[in-house]
Amino acid sequence: MFYGIPKGRERDLQQALATIEDIYKGQFYCNDMIVCLWRNLSFRNDQRFMSSFYDSVTNEQESSLVWRLHTLVWAAKNALNVAGDFVECGVFKGFCSEVLLKYLDFGNLPRQAYLYDTFAGLPEKTSTEQERRTWDYTQYDSEAIYGEVQKKFSRYANVKIVRGIVPDSFSVAAPEKIAFLHIDMNSEQAEMLALEHLFDKVVPGGMIVLDDFGWTCNVNQMKAELAFMEKRGHSILEIPTGQGIVIKHA
Repeated sequence: MFYGIPKGRERDLQQALATIEDIYKGQFYCNDMIVCLWRNLSFRNDQRFMSSFYDSVTNEQESSLVWRLHTLVWAAKNALNVAGDFVECGVFKGFCSEVLLKYLDFGNLPRQAYLYDTFAGLPEKTSTEQERRTWDYTQYDSEAIYGEVQKKFSRYANVKIVRGIVPDSFSVAAPEKIAFLHIDMNSEQAEMLALEHLFDKVVPGGMIVLDDFGWTCNVNQMKAELAFMEKRGHSILEIPTGQGIVIKHA
């Protein structure tokens, strides 16, 4: 799936991709705004991952996110080597967490997962008008989405769904130690508030994945997050999926 294609240029893009595929005889990958050649794509051979992924997919957009979810699963697996709970800020319909929890068999782990979202789009309190225009959630029924997420994770006794505006919602429920932190809030202020409140709780060896970091439409988030991490002696690895990865050190 590709986004932001200029009107009338869809066919041009399809032809360009078909030409690349013909030249490289199918040895290329294109999805989620990524075009790359001669990659092993080893995650496709991980049957547990692929099963967890496709069992959770409900639409074409979700099915395009396989490399992003591979990144999240990799980070989550590494996070199991340290103490702490799992946190996601920005849940929407719960797709990413659903894949992770299935893959990890999270219900049988001695950990908690905290899922934070307004389930009503970007709040005016922590977002700009431009961000709300770019990420317009007014087309969705917030009560229906919240109910859907509750149902999706109802079988997990160790998953807490916290509805509200970050960081206020942290006062409702929050972990003492964090092993895995996934932030996908589509708002500079919201993401920085989440980091300011949660970063110190991430244990050494803990994993932080910033979903929006590498996307040009989120350049302000990138700049703010780089400055935040540099101030604390950490760096962010940007990868082609658009995600940024931080490994917390002492």
